[in-house]
Amino acid sequence: LGLFLAAVAAVSGIVAARQYGNGAYLASAISALMIWSVGALSLLIVALAPTPQARVNAALLGMLIRMALPMVAIAYFSKSNHPLAAEGIVGLLVVHYLLGLVAKTLLSVRLTSAANVKLPAAPAVS
Repeated sequence: LGLFLAAVAAVSGIVAARQYGNGAYLASAISALMIWSVGALSLLIVALAPTPQARVNAALLGMLIRMALPMVAIAYFSKSNHPLAAEGIVGLLVVHYLLGLVAKTLLSVRLTSAANVKLPAAPAVS
């Protein structure tokens, strides 16, 4: 997830720098870091759930966490005069969120379905 978002940050930073200048690289890195942190937290919640039913609930909680911070940041930066807003952080947050969503969803599904795979029972020792 981190390597994927780092690649997205590099490419989107290059594209955004054409319109917003060199400050777009920092805005892209901050966006990637924010999306990575909420994504890693949501995946950790799913991974720590003890049962398959709990993993489904954890995936829903992770989805709430994954959406909450980026949406609050987008609302804040779209209404403020913060220097990062002038560097295009709102659009970069949307790009990182949407591309990161694909990767995080695939990882969440993999973690959730891995809980349903039953391990073979060990032979009884007498």
